[in-house]
Amino acid sequence: MNSDAFPEFDAHIFFDELDLPDRRAFSFRYDVMELNTAIKPTIFRRLFAEGFDRVIYLDPDILAYRRFDEILEAFDEGATSVLTPHALAPNLHSESPNDLTFMQAGIYNLGFLALAKTDETSALLEWWETRLRTQCVANRLSDGIFVDQKFMDLWPAYCSGTHILRDPAYNVAYWNLDTRTIKKTSESYEVNGSPLAFFHFSGIIPGDHSVLSKHQQRWKPTSTKELEKLLADYHDQLGAYGASRFSAMPYGFGTFSDGTHIPNLARIVYREKLEPFEGDPFILMPDNLDRPADIKPNPGGVVTQFAHALWSTRRDLQSYFPLQEGRSQINYADWYISGGAMTAGIPFRFTKTVAKRISQIDTSRIGPHGTPDVPAKDASMIVTRVARRAYRTLVRAQPHIRWLYRMVPRTRRKQFLDAMFRRAWPANFDSTTQTLLAPGVSLIGYPFSETGVGEAMRTLARSIESAGINYDVTNFDEQVLSSHRDTALTHRVAARPSKMVNVFCVNADMLGSTIQGVGFGILQNRYNIVRPFWELPLIHPQWLTSLRDVDEIWAPTTFVRDAFTTGTDRPVVHIPVAISIPPKIEANRERFQIPKKSTAFLFAFDFSSYPDRKNPDAVLQAYLRAFGQDRDRRVSLIIKTMGKSPHKRAILNSIRALAQTDKRVVLIDEVLTRAETHCLTKSCDVFISLHRSEGFGLGIAEAMAMGKAVIATDFSGSKDFVSTQTGFPIPYRLISVEPDQYPYFIEGQKWADPDIDEGARVMAQLADNVEAITTVGERARAYMGAVHSPEAVGKVIVNRLQDIQGYRNSILKT
Repeated sequence: MNSDAFPEFDAHIFFDELDLPDRRAFSFRYDVMELNTAIKPTIFRRLFAEGFDRVIYLDPDILAYRRFDEILEAFDEGATSVLTPHALAPNLHSESPNDLTFMQAGIYNLGFLALAKTDETSALLEWWETRLRTQCVANRLSDGIFVDQKFMDLWPAYCSGTHILRDPAYNVAYWNLDTRTIKKTSESYEVNGSPLAFFHFSGIIPGDHSVLSKHQQRWKPTSTKELEKLLADYHDQLGAYGASRFSAMPYGFGTFSDGTHIPNLARIVYREKLEPFEGDPFILMPDNLDRPADIKPNPGGVVTQFAHALWSTRRDLQSYFPLQEGRSQINYADWYISGGAMTAGIPFRFTKTVAKRISQIDTSRIGPHGTPDVPAKDASMIVTRVARRAYRTLVRAQPHIRWLYRMVPRTRRKQFLDAMFRRAWPANFDSTTQTLLAPGVSLIGYPFSETGVGEAMRTLARSIESAGINYDVTNFDEQVLSSHRDTALTHRVAARPSKMVNVFCVNADMLGSTIQGVGFGILQNRYNIVRPFWELPLIHPQWLTSLRDVDEIWAPTTFVRDAFTTGTDRPVVHIPVAISIPPKIEANRERFQIPKKSTAFLFAFDFSSYPDRKNPDAVLQAYLRAFGQDRDRRVSLIIKTMGKSPHKRAILNSIRALAQTDKRVVLIDEVLTRAETHCLTKSCDVFISLHRSEGFGLGIAEAMAMGKAVIATDFSGSKDFVSTQTGFPIPYRLISVEPDQYPYFIEGQKWADPDIDEGARVMAQLADNVEAITTVGERARAYMGAVHSPEAVGKVIVNRLQDIQGYRNSILKT
């Protein structure tokens, strides 16, 4: 088909534009994978309505290596539908994938589907769409249903124009490697002697080169050198196109209206027990799930609809808690709030109701079939007693359970026990001072330090305060040599942490010395969290000892999250960094000697943060390539520095030499107050950072929050917020970190080498282009306000604190 014959078409179709009946019910019914597969027939029909007569669908984890000529030829020869089987030959292997795998999941792989517009295909699309409206689910394999895919087994029988594409170059994946031989050629790859058409990278884990697919164990990337190369190339492309940034985006229908995460079990209850449902499920379902289950006697309604739904999916729970009489129901409710619900992924929102109902009854008065009538004296004692009884039963009394526990590696036993019991113990007593701990958070770190870590602590405090969480601050900045002039948290400083949760606002290398300096007693009876920043993909093994002293790690970016998830056995949770900009900031170019009518590019860095990482030479080179030969261009480059480094003199001398020959270059080497720093950023038009790596990128983020256009390397922490929609990400290649470039050197560390030519091109593009700068800057401001404001981050923190210690707080308040 000639491209001139294509109808005009907007490349984006938004979910809200689709012709779906009862869109709110539809989107609540499914998780992200189910929803994306459920709308396939609707998208096909939409494209046919737009004027397209042939449509090819590919899953997002498919990479095409050439034109699909065989498919176009099939259409030309009269086919109206083209399907590709998972396998083209029998597979008798004892392990999956094999024939039985395909019989369960579907004969044809629905990562690919090609349809031509005919009356027959249009009618079948309506049939398929009707099925997927309520039955596109992943939990009913026993019923012969697996999302959209199993229905397609019927398609060839229903559609006379179906063509089964049996070319082995198509739909190559882990499920058919038994019969497909991949070879690397000078240009691309061959499969069984034919040029590879597309490979389906189903089940890969971005960033993990050791896993071919998480859905199977038989095939590994190292099974053949060609497979290893194929996967490595794909990972490189994922990195270059920002996979980590997109994977970090939350599912748009992943929370209830109050912000609580929607577990898959809630969706199952909704579609299998409650539909048809009156009203908006995103608003009404939480209260519905909290209603007492329809079982007798259910004293005080302690077994909720949601708790009962969990019980009905687990044979182990049905065995331990028969739920035929009141005492068993109480025991099950105790297990549910003491950690059972949490380990099943059920948010605190659905346990606090049960906790409250238990606290209002006297469990000692519950007989086998009785109903409570006396309020409990001390609900916390009930829970503690239940936890101890559970420990004795599971670990001491049951030999097979004891054996299982001993099989848990020593390094993971603390985490194992925490997950089972810790949340049930109301750890509310400071044994050192003999005082009760209060609900809330104690921040420990450098509250006065004018460094990135100090400012990160202050932004975390603002987020916590915006959420109405009680907190105090412990100062331990003896190990920080920077100036200590920021007084924003002075009114919160306490002599000793006094809250139930400690958050150490220090990097991993300083955690051990901080704990020792403040006193190991502060760890006792608290839930301990560290919030580290780190700029490389691998963490240093010497930090593992001190990291085992904490219960959890709060990662400020997905890049930091991935590094610590890979390197530790501690739970790692992404808690974004809040950006708070004063409302009234006035620009003052005269104060900083910035040419008034120029497009001003700002680059700021601290020498103490290691020049090789900040990469100032790349910014200078990009500036010279963009404007060095055009001295009449009304631009300026403002370079703001501070801090100390053995390389500082040489770097500053090169900048000063350039500034002497090019008056558009302005060097500012001094420590500015926060107000002055904001004023400087406000006075410029574009913030540029061609860094090799960032743990977060505070200067970048603050510039975006002010509505500035940003040019930044598309790697590491800043990828969370610098995208093609909110800024100008610069591509890069990965290079090795040399031993003298960054501390805590270990072999295998990589960071980015940004494309200087592309940086220069973007700088030249933005020079004097006020409209482009303003448009992207406003999108950046809106994004930072929605995701990185103290209020937005505060909600994330509230949800996390509720999940990890909310039940203990509710007990203490009753």
